[in-house]
Amino acid sequence: MKNILIALLICLAGSLQAAVFTSKDSQFTIDLPSGWAQARTPAAGAVLSVVKGSARIDIKPVPECNSETCIEQKTQADLVSVKNKKMQVVGNTFTGEEIKRIDFSSGEPFFYINFFTSKNDFSSGYFLIGKTAYSVLAKDLSYAQTDLIFSLISPVQSIPALEMDLSDRRAYDIEALPDVSSQPIMAVQPVQKKLLPPQIPAVAAAAPQAAPGRRLHTLVTRNMPPYIKQLGHGFDALVALLFLYVLLQAGAVVVRGFIKPQEPQTQVNPHSPYPIKFRRLYGTPSLIFRARDNQGNVLLSLSARWDGLFLFGGLILIIGAVLVMAFTGVLETTRAVRLSAFTYNTVYSAVSLVIPLGFVIFICGILWSQLVLRQFALYDSKGQKAVYVMQRGFGLKKECYLAYFVKSKEVLLLERKRFSWLRKWQLLDKERHVLAHIYEDSPARAVVRKFTGHLWGLLRASYVIKGPMDSQGKIENSRAAFNRFVCNMDKPQALSARDLLVTALIVNIRDRDKWYPWF
Repeated sequence: MKNILIALLICLAGSLQAAVFTSKDSQFTIDLPSGWAQARTPAAGAVLSVVKGSARIDIKPVPECNSETCIEQKTQADLVSVKNKKMQVVGNTFTGEEIKRIDFSSGEPFFYINFFTSKNDFSSGYFLIGKTAYSVLAKDLSYAQTDLIFSLISPVQSIPALEMDLSDRRAYDIEALPDVSSQPIMAVQPVQKKLLPPQIPAVAAAAPQAAPGRRLHTLVTRNMPPYIKQLGHGFDALVALLFLYVLLQAGAVVVRGFIKPQEPQTQVNPHSPYPIKFRRLYGTPSLIFRARDNQGNVLLSLSARWDGLFLFGGLILIIGAVLVMAFTGVLETTRAVRLSAFTYNTVYSAVSLVIPLGFVIFICGILWSQLVLRQFALYDSKGQKAVYVMQRGFGLKKECYLAYFVKSKEVLLLERKRFSWLRKWQLLDKERHVLAHIYEDSPARAVVRKFTGHLWGLLRASYVIKGPMDSQGKIENSRAAFNRFVCNMDKPQALSARDLLVTALIVNIRDRDKWYPWF
């Protein structure tokens, strides 16, 4: 039994033994697994032909090529020819590139493509060794096998032999040595009357040559996802815009430290319900405002803001992923940090999944804001619902909101103009008679805010109110980082404070100022 096991092990070791094949011109070798053998009928002009079953690899020299550009152009021409013949080309599963490239240890390139017909799989390409180019064609090998086998091709490193010319008679005469004369290491010098310092000849030290610097022409590298590489310098412009936006936000933080929030200075009539003060409460996913008039009446609004959360979350994922990809591209191009290609590919592959995810979340936020009707409620100090607010469908030119007062059963309508640089609203009664016009007080601030966000409250919107009886009022924002504002009228009898309180809440809930650019 023991002898049988030993025989099996010997046979198994023999079957697993690999074979090394050398080209006829001795320029390269290929280390193949067991089962491969030299072809009995090599292809015409081939320097190496190996077979294993139906699989075959033929390698031929290409005398007309001696540069990387030439073999890359030939690979591109083969790719066009394969596509013209209606064959299917297999690209890289990560980058999507149809032409694959590997480099030998000597730094010389190898370009190849994978394609197939209904009956056979093929791989063809070109590689360069010294100034000699070779073409390779593999048949009936899977693409994984082809990638492995092509990586096993290696140039032959020629090492000059340190031998004496055998035709020289001294090669066989061990006594044929040159005559030498011995001299003392320290020669005795006569004592001089005046000792002078020894003159040391100046030797010009060769200044070390600085390593050639790598200029950063673009942030895009060849290992990035295809949709990034297609952007080209557009990706550089996008990163530059993001960087400028970050600088803008940082500058706004600095300016915010020197500019205090504005507190409206108004004369308060103790018998008037005005002014009405509003403050947003933070710390919850819902949008909460607290309103208190001059008589101490309090209303609390509670509304969902899933559209804003989706929009903001999607933007954060996209911007973060783009900045990480740009930073990784800088490291890879400049080699400031020495990391393996596997590490860079891992980062790119992870980030390339985050960007589409961010876009999906962002699109969900847009669809939610445009297709889901808004509705929320206002609660009194006892926690009971005082007002229902509902959106009545979507229009191309305007949006309409209905406010229903629970106790009085009254109805109030608000219309918002769409696709306008300025936010414009109208307050109407149930017969659709216009009670007031409400619009932003600063067109310049409105335009800039659409591209920058409210910049830590510096560009928050305030509104002018024009009501009946030539009355005027204002919804004045304190322009603080955390939102708060005051509503006031010069003629309190012109408009009901209750109606104006609900109107100010609807306007600020629908048109809330965002941290990011938004139209």
